[in-house]
Amino acid sequence: MAYPPAEQAPDPSADSESSDEEDTGPFDASHVSIDFLYENYDNENGQLDDDIDPPPIQLQNTRNLRDALEQVHDIAERVENILQYMNQLGFNLPLFLFYVCWGHHGCTTNPKIRYEHTALMVSEELPIILVNCHKPPRTSGSHHVRAAGARRPLELFAFSCVADVVNAELDGIKSLTRCPDEQVSGDGFTSLYIEDMLLKLSSPGFGGTPKLWALLGRLTKTSAQEKRNTEKNTDLVNLSIIFQIAFSRNQYDNRWAKFLTTFLRAQGISAKSLDLLRRFCITMSHKWSVRSVATISSNEMARVRDQVQRLPFVISHDNLNIPFRVFSQRLDNQSHFDCGTAATVFFQPNAPTEVPLDNRAFQEYQAEGRKVPISITQIYDLEQAAAPHHHARDIYRVLQYLLQSPNFDFSAYSDPNHPAFTPPPPVKKLPSGPDYVTQQFMLGTVQIDEASYEGNDKLIGEILQQINLHSEEEKKKTRLKRVIVWAGDQLTVERLRGLFKFRAQDHNSYDRLDWMLPVFGWFHSQMAFANSLHKQYLGTNAGRGLMQAFSLLERKGLHTVQTRGPFHQNLHDAILHVAEAHFHACWKVVGGVEKLEELRNRDPTELLEMSRLIVKSLASSEAIEAIDQQPDDTRDHVFRHAALFLRDVLRYVDLNEAIKCGDIGVMEQTLPHLLFRFAGGNNSKYTIEVLELLQGLQHEWTPQVKDFVLRRGWLINSTGRENDYLPIDKGQEHNIKDIKVTHRTQGPNASWDLMKKISPVIPTFRAVRKHMESQIKTLRRGTSHTDPSKERDVDRLEDAYTASHVHVQTNGRQFKSKADEVVDVVSNGALYLLTKKTLKKWWNNRDFKRSMKEDW
Repeated sequence: MAYPPAEQAPDPSADSESSDEEDTGPFDASHVSIDFLYENYDNENGQLDDDIDPPPIQLQNTRNLRDALEQVHDIAERVENILQYMNQLGFNLPLFLFYVCWGHHGCTTNPKIRYEHTALMVSEELPIILVNCHKPPRTSGSHHVRAAGARRPLELFAFSCVADVVNAELDGIKSLTRCPDEQVSGDGFTSLYIEDMLLKLSSPGFGGTPKLWALLGRLTKTSAQEKRNTEKNTDLVNLSIIFQIAFSRNQYDNRWAKFLTTFLRAQGISAKSLDLLRRFCITMSHKWSVRSVATISSNEMARVRDQVQRLPFVISHDNLNIPFRVFSQRLDNQSHFDCGTAATVFFQPNAPTEVPLDNRAFQEYQAEGRKVPISITQIYDLEQAAAPHHHARDIYRVLQYLLQSPNFDFSAYSDPNHPAFTPPPPVKKLPSGPDYVTQQFMLGTVQIDEASYEGNDKLIGEILQQINLHSEEEKKKTRLKRVIVWAGDQLTVERLRGLFKFRAQDHNSYDRLDWMLPVFGWFHSQMAFANSLHKQYLGTNAGRGLMQAFSLLERKGLHTVQTRGPFHQNLHDAILHVAEAHFHACWKVVGGVEKLEELRNRDPTELLEMSRLIVKSLASSEAIEAIDQQPDDTRDHVFRHAALFLRDVLRYVDLNEAIKCGDIGVMEQTLPHLLFRFAGGNNSKYTIEVLELLQGLQHEWTPQVKDFVLRRGWLINSTGRENDYLPIDKGQEHNIKDIKVTHRTQGPNASWDLMKKISPVIPTFRAVRKHMESQIKTLRRGTSHTDPSKERDVDRLEDAYTASHVHVQTNGRQFKSKADEVVDVVSNGALYLLTKKTLKKWWNNRDFKRSMKEDW
């Protein structure tokens, strides 16, 4: 609809008092702007546009008549004549409009009158008529008070219309606002998507509230705000208001309130704050949150009991130490420190189905395998078979140290896509994607210390009872078809294995734990590996070992091995940084350059050959043997120290990368090296763990059981993303952190019973927090720890190694202190296994008879 441009059009939204001081110019109805009436107005519910095909004939007729009247100058006279004629007939304008607009049955059925009232209803003039009735314009030059018009009745009528429309829309969104009890779960809450809710509420045709949304849109923002606002999201404000109104109208329209309550409970909100928000119909009450925790806990335990009957799974548990504080001491109310245990069941519910493990076949195969111990020759053969793969990955990794260096700047390299830069193929990599996401079900935390055999015996019974595998019927099922992989740290697995031996003569396979397969966790083996490197290469500040690196980098707290705090993470980072600095210095030596950027002029094949040369001459057993064959007076002990460290640290880096990318083949190939290191480093406990694992892989596990342990018993992936794997025992440590820190129980009601109730809810809390943060973008710091830049640290170490010429042989160079001398732990371990009685002692300890009877 087009009108001539107005000189001074009245603003319908302006304040009437201020408008009284302004002249609108000569009265002209065409000056009134009605665009605001049509914003967000649905054509299907009353708006008539020129695009409607065909337009009503009454509308076109009115347009023609108006165009004709625009050409004459006696419009006011004609209107006066009509009014006078109405008076002659006993009518006035209100009565005339009343009867025309459905006020009399005869008028309603009269064709001519029906035609005219239809013309009025579809006309472009009707909105202008209503605007002018609400706020009549004033002629130019007049100083009289503006006419009141029909403002009050029109506003009352408009308010009634808006209320009716909004009520109808709110009654139609119950499917969006209702949240039955079965949806009070992780899956139910994470199915709520903000973008989807915004679309359904704001768009017509989705059963939402488009008119209420349009009204709130005009109220929650101004034109000035639209230009300057960068933080407020008015769409979220509108959504919150609509859900608050719905919840206020009906207590069952509480989906948004339940979601917010669960999120805030996961964030540790106080009970008083939650009840305050409940008063504003923003959240549920604290009482509901307590009941919901019990409901979610019960539902999660029901789910895990159902899934253990249908899906393969892995169990892991670890110790948990909790301090309980009191503020008013009594004989029966003292601060104390309790030990307990937390367990988790791991599933892959979307993975392809697989045949259940056969317990009976496994026991028979294991009984035969226990007669044949793994030999040192077999272990040597495994190491020799893995050597070519180790060598290929070492060459590629040394090359990557150069290419990933900021000083080299690979983005400026002339041929970045050369085949020489192609990584070696994985040995046996786990698949990734949504089908291989690992789900975690945390079981109720119990006050049982796992450090003793008796505690583990009680713990096993408690865990099986929680997942409903402790009944007599389930015991007999387990005898036939169930094999449970049980993962944990070295102490956990050692206690389980001791219990397995202690109950070897029990009456049936269930009591003998024949269904249990203990497997040590790779996270703790990584820690043992790092501690072994720390012990071997620590040295002194005057040497070239780790102690000197810690001092140069000002890394405090790394001089002695610790088990608490971030020691392992700090040590892990330091080892990686020291290795990187060493290899940067090696590239300078082999390349004959002073700066790494000078190597950008070399072609890819030359860089690849240089990488091979670094591994061969500076980071291999071959280089160490060549140094050891030299006479004592010409042997360079510093050069030998550096070569030995680089050879050993390559295996550490290789294992770390294999775990992250899920290459279980590389992990399996690393077992002989770990065995040699632990044996040579006097780590008898992990020596036994690696021997047990090799014995199972080579002799005692059926191919099906072996395949399951490799695929499901070592690593988990909670996101499904590639290169996002972590050891199963590290996942258990994360769960323990959530129990002790993130979602800890505190206050006067803190107890093991409350922890047992809350523990199964933690995965739901974690999922709701992650879902909310991804939807609303509330998390600013990220979901994981971000490491600070390492460039300055690596450069400082690189300069120190270059200045000391540690990778250049200098005849007769020795350390000043014997503490800086290092021994070849790996080679010594290989010899100890051959010459000492380590294998024999291990085999004699596990050579015991097991009963095969089944007395139920």
